[in-house]
Order: sequence, then C-alpha cells, then structure tokens
Amino acid sequence: MAAVLLLLLFPAPWALAAGPMDEGMPGPHQPLVTRDAAPETKLEVMFGAAKSSMGRMYELALAAEYAPIHSFSVELELPLALRDPREGPTVAGPGDLALTAKVAPLMLGAQDTVVALGLTLGLPTGSERRELGGELSLTPFVAAAQRLGPVYLHGDIGYRWRLDSPRRIEMDTESEMTETVQPEKEQALTANLAGSYISTPWLGLFLELNSVTLFKGDPELKDRTQLYLTPGVTVEPAKGWNVRAGVQLPLTNAREFDYQIGVAVMRSF
Repeated sequence: MAAVLLLLLFPAPWALAAGPMDEGMPGPHQPLVTRDAAPETKLEVMFGAAKSSMGRMYELALAAEYAPIHSFSVELELPLALRDPREGPTVAGPGDLALTAKVAPLMLGAQDTVVALGLTLGLPTGSERRELGGELSLTPFVAAAQRLGPVYLHGDIGYRWRLDSPRRIEMDTESEMTETVQPEKEQALTANLAGSYISTPWLGLFLELNSVTLFKGDPELKDRTQLYLTPGVTVEPAKGWNVRAGVQLPLTNAREFDYQIGVAVMRSF
C-alpha cells in the first residue's frame, strides 16, 4: 500500500502525455471512502447503513465544501445518526461536526496529478452516552490522485487523535462489584487506496482497499489492522452531478462491522 501511495505522489510521464483527455477527467471517477485530493466547491449528501454483531447503525450526512481558489478549500460536514442495538432502545440524534481545511500544493494538468495536505477537526456535537459521537478529535492527512488514461488512482493516509477524555464507563469486577474505568483516548491510522475505471463519459467503476489500525482505544481492536474491500459504481446523470454507491466488506477478523452500504449524491459548482 505504501508503494502505491508513493506512485501517486509523483506524476507519471505517461499520465502527463494523455493527449486529448488532458482537458479534464471525461467522466465520473470519485471513490466512496477514499478522500478526494482535489479542492472544489460542492454540496454532498451521504447515506450509510452498517450491520455488526452489536446491531445496526444508520447515518445521513450533509457536507458543504468551498474552494475560493483552485488549490484550497474548507469543508463542513454535519451527520445525523440512528443506532439500533440488539439490546437496548433505538437512539438517534446529531453526530460530531467535522471541519476540514485542504490545500493542494501540487496540481498538474487539468487535475491529472493532485497532492493535497489537510486537517480535520471533529467537534463533540454528538452524544457520547448514546454512542453517537461526542469526541473532540484532530486528523491530519495527505491525499493524492493520479490519472492514467481511463484509470484514476486515489490514495490517502491520515492519523486521528482524540483530544478530550472519554466518558468513564462502569465495569463488573471479579468480586461482583462495579467500578468505573477511564478508557484510553483513541488514536488510529487510516490508509485508503482506490482505482476508478471510466467506462463511458457518464459511468465509472471503482474498487477501494481501506485499512484502519487502532493504536489506542477499544481493547478488542487495539494493535490490530482492519482491512475492507469496497467495490462500487459512480455515475454522472447530468453535468455537475455525481452519484456513487458501494458496499464495504471486511477482509479481516478485526472489524467494526460485517458490512456497510454507502450512497453519495454530489453537486459540483
């Protein structure tokens, strides 16, 4: 995975000499989970449904990104979540707001090669008690994209720190007494790779490899790497519009869910 990300960070000569396609990407190429490196002005609505051994989770998010110049953008994302556990009542409410700033110091061609640096601030607007968020976090990341004819490669690496202290939880001890425990502040490394193939000017197919390695946090997932494969389809029904759908499937025993379905509708300006 690291080798492919290095390839994305350095423009390939054949990509810069793509001929008449240099006017821009002729068709949809955006992945579903991997970050898009290119700053742009857009509105996006995203829906996700996940199933795990603990129950089901649904999330609807609205994101607005604004790029005052072609190499810089800011984005605000507001999620709404519904959690339906196997045991206990169903709960719903807002999740954590996410504010992202992204700058692309390297942009070659008509966004044929893009390297971007970014920072995401997560604000604790969700309820931690109801497991809908409630975390103050910081995530620096690097994202890159490279076009190779009808194929578009995306990649990103990010490291997430939780800045505030988690809510203390109650645990039963061997003496049948209950005591409160302070969980660790979560730290996790994420890395994603995606390849998109543009089959027609309005249809593209993508495949993503997503990984999460938790260094601090949930004891069951700590120091274990989660791998997910995400196949999907991306469609441009009209100019400036993009619809993407895919399913995220775990490849390892370490996992947060058994599967997750995602759909995104985007309007670019």
